Amino acid sequence: MKRKTRVLIERAQDSLVLGIELFNRPQEEGRTDGVLFCLDHAFEMLLKAVLFEKTGRIRGPREKKNYGFDKCLNLCQFSHKIVDSDEALILRNLNGFRDAAVHDILEISEGLFYGHAQSAIQIFAAILKKVFNKDLAKTLPRRVLPIATVVPGDITTIISEDMDALKKLLVKGKRQEDSAEARLRAYMVIESNIRETQGLSPSATTLGKTIKNLKAGEWKSVLPMVAGLVQSTSGGIPISLHVSKHDGFPVRIDPKAPTAIAFRYVKPEDKYPYLTGELAKKLGTSPARVVALVKLFQMKGNDEYHTSIKVSSTGQVQRYSEKAREVIAVAIAKEGADKLWADARAGKTLDPMAYTPELKQAVAAQVLAAAQPAQELPV
Repeated sequence: MKRKTRVLIERAQDSLVLGIELFNRPQEEGRTDGVLFCLDHAFEMLLKAVLFEKTGRIRGPREKKNYGFDKCLNLCQFSHKIVDSDEALILRNLNGFRDAAVHDILEISEGLFYGHAQSAIQIFAAILKKVFNKDLAKTLPRRVLPIATVVPGDITTIISEDMDALKKLLVKGKRQEDSAEARLRAYMVIESNIRETQGLSPSATTLGKTIKNLKAGEWKSVLPMVAGLVQSTSGGIPISLHVSKHDGFPVRIDPKAPTAIAFRYVKPEDKYPYLTGELAKKLGTSPARVVALVKLFQMKGNDEYHTSIKVSSTGQVQRYSEKAREVIAVAIAKEGADKLWADARAGKTLDPMAYTPELKQAVAAQVLAAAQPAQELPV
C-alpha cells in the first residue's frame, strides 16, 4: 500500500469515528450538521485513497485542486466498479445533505438520519474490505455503532410519517413554512439524486413550488422518486458480540456479513410489475374481475398492493405488486373464484391479511391432499 493511501485511510477512519461519536452524543446542538460533515469527509478521503492506490493520482493534469466528492464517487462507481448504484445513492444523499446544511438550514428526521448513518458504516466497511482487504471491525475502537433509543421503522413508514408531519406544518400558516422547507430539503436531495441515477433530467421544480404542490396534492405525485424507496431485505447493521473477562461486551460490525444498507430505490414497474390486464392473465381471469377483486380486498391505495402512476396530464395507469397477485391467488385457491366474485358483486370486503402469501404453501398442501384418493384402513 502506498504511503499516501495509508494516510488517507487514517483520515477517513478518524472522521468516521468522530461522526459516529457525534451521532451518539446526548446533546442535539450541532449534532446533525456535525455528523454530516464528518461522514462526508470520511468518504471523500476513503474514495481518494481508493483512486490513489489504483491510479497514483487524485488530481487531473494541470489542475490545481484535487478531485471533489462527485468526481471521486463517479470514478469509483463507473470506472473502478467499487460501489454499486444503491450504495452510490446513499453517498450522494449524504453529500447533498452536507451541502444543504452548509448553505442553508436542514432538518432531517431521526429515522432518515439513522438509516443513512447505518448504511454509511456498512458501505465504508465494504469498500475497505474489497479494495484494501482490511476489516473495519479490527481497526475501529469498540462500541462504535450508531445507537438509536427507538428502533427505526422501515423506510416507507419513515417517509410517510415525515410527510404527514410536513403537511401538518403547512396548514399552520406562513410561520411554519420555514421549518417545513428545512424538513423538505433532505427529500429534495434524495429526489434529485435518484433522478440522476436513473438517467432522468433534473427536476425544474423549486422548493417553493414543491411546497405549493404538497399543499394541493398527494406527496407521491410531488416526489415520485422518493416514493420508490423500499426497505433493503437485509436490514439493520450486522454485528458480532464477543464476551471476555477483560473486554466485557465489545460490539463490532460483522466483517463476514453482506453490505446492509438501509434502503434502495426500486422503479415503479419493478415494485408493481402488473398492469390490470397482466394481473388478470396471471390469475387466469378477466380484467373486470381483477378490478372487482381489488375492491373486495381493499387494495387500491394500499402501498403494499397497488399504485397509480400518472402518464399524462389527465391519464393514470393502475399497477399491482407481486404481493397483490399472491393474495388473490391464495384467496382463489382457498375460497374459489365464483364465491369471491359473488362477494365482490355483493359489495363485501375481505381482509387481505387473511390470505397472505405465507399461506400459499399451506393452501397448496390442502388442495393436493384433497386430490389424493382416500386410503382404505386395514381391517
